[in-house]
Amino acid sequence: MLDGTQDLEVARSWAAQLLKDKNPAKYYISAENFVAAFKNESTFSFVVTGEPFYGHLYGSGAYLDPRCNDIAIAAEEDFVPAGFAKRGGGFQFWEIQTEHTGAAIELLRDAHEINELIDRDAPDSSVRPGDPEEIFWGGLRNSQGQLAAAAVVVKWQSGFHVLASVVTRAEDRGQGFATQLVRGISSHASLLGIDLIGLGVRPANVAAQRAYEKAGFSLIGSFTNYSRE
Repeated sequence: MLDGTQDLEVARSWAAQLLKDKNPAKYYISAENFVAAFKNESTFSFVVTGEPFYGHLYGSGAYLDPRCNDIAIAAEEDFVPAGFAKRGGGFQFWEIQTEHTGAAIELLRDAHEINELIDRDAPDSSVRPGDPEEIFWGGLRNSQGQLAAAAVVVKWQSGFHVLASVVTRAEDRGQGFATQLVRGISSHASLLGIDLIGLGVRPANVAAQRAYEKAGFSLIGSFTNYSRE
């Protein structure tokens, strides 16, 4: 039997109950964007405002709200819903329980320096200095004093925190900067009272996945994106 709700707190409780420790849904559902959620014994889905509506489906056969133009599906078998086509390469969602370990980072405040690194080595980054959601930027320098790696922690409308715009200088890749950076950011976030940090990564970016795993992140969801034809 399919159950539905337009109550935000009920939707959050369903997600926690059904998805347990594999629950990216909590990052996406907020008071500002929530529309509806649906569940049965083994699946969960929700709808938030988007273009015009965006949905997440968890589990094979999860309910697809017909109002959605764009969806992300986390299911064991790959399938294309009727009237939809695959879009892009999908994404993975990772999460870490922060802990103060003493791992060091530099708190970055020079927007020009951060933007120079992003423009040079990760121009498609989703967050830039001055973004209203940013909490802090962290970075590491190489032996020449150049900014070798940087990233930002942002707070989404859901109230959960996400690591974004992770970038390593091309010449400094493969030297462990990304892992050190993420460990340091997690440690500093813990001092600020931030318990969990999530992040999205492309499935093809194996180097980033290895760095996040070494830093203590766990994979909690793999998604395929679809758009209505």
